[in-house]
Amino acid sequence: NAGKSTLLAVLSAARPKIANYPFTTLVPNLGVCEMDFRTTVFADVPGLLEGAHEGHGLGHAFLRHISRCRVLLHLLDGTSPDPIGDYKAIQLELELFNPALLDKPQVIAYNKIDLPDSGDYWEFVREYLVDEEGVDPQRLFPVSAVTGRGVREVVGAVRRVLDELGPAEVAPETNALNLTSVPRRFAPEARIDKFEIEPDPQQLPGGSRLFYIRGEAVERFAQMTNWDYYEAVKRFQRVLEVSGINAALREAGAGRRAGVLLSGLGV
Repeated sequence: NAGKSTLLAVLSAARPKIANYPFTTLVPNLGVCEMDFRTTVFADVPGLLEGAHEGHGLGHAFLRHISRCRVLLHLLDGTSPDPIGDYKAIQLELELFNPALLDKPQVIAYNKIDLPDSGDYWEFVREYLVDEEGVDPQRLFPVSAVTGRGVREVVGAVRRVLDELGPAEVAPETNALNLTSVPRRFAPEARIDKFEIEPDPQQLPGGSRLFYIRGEAVERFAQMTNWDYYEAVKRFQRVLEVSGINAALREAGAGRRAGVLLSGLGV
């Protein structure tokens, strides 16, 4: 919920899904930034879960996307209760997956600077990252993806880093696989609030009912959730509420003792 998709929409003509809950982005989105007679490609990579390096959620897939980027633009949510802790958590996941990822140059954008809860702590976060984490102050910016404040400066910083790196070395590669069936693809336009509730015609012992939730985006979100973490489970429950799934279950007659299945998971 840091605002990655909003920033991509401001930087480019891309129109990724934007919503007010965490992990809205389920597949990477590319956007071409055209500014000052120059183009730069940005990738909005889905957010990482704690334990992503172990494959929790779809961590390995997302971290592989990051491996193909030359510069990492690390977006911090200024309204988070602990933006410094968020920064450290992401850095740790990168290191545990592949220490070489930490060698990639990073530009850090402290987002939502237009909000009081964020702007009041910007100087403290900036000082800590520079003094304690060794972040280059020339690569650290306060931004507002909503208003556009600081966005041009961030793009300029990313381009300066790319210029320092020089032309990219292109290595031939192939993703050819010996497939025996067409893999199921996730539709980028799928929405969390597009779902169906299907009651099982058979009653469970004790008279309770079983309900199935079917929806491509919410099933994908369930796959991304690390059920070993209490905060991740609470986040998933919040998504069920804001997407209208809980209300739809109640309307369908699901009581407190009803069983609910989503992507084969009991939720």
